[in-house]
Amino acid sequence: MLKARSRKTKKKLACPVCGFGRLIDASIDNVSELKAESEITDDWKPDYFQKCPQCKNQIGIRKIE
Repeated sequence: MLKARSRKTKKKLACPVCGFGRLIDASIDNVSELKAESEITDDWKPDYFQKCPQCKNQIGIRKIE
């Protein structure tokens, strides 16, 4: 019996503040930018926010592609 090869379909995005390794998962072909809420400027509009379970900072996530 042949084992089916698993194709990687997602990647882990790390916290930009503390480096926590799995803040959120994203599609493997997705390109995202992450910034701490305190670093977000008026010209940078996040699509999502996620609270880091390790450092407790709110992280803005912007999908680029």
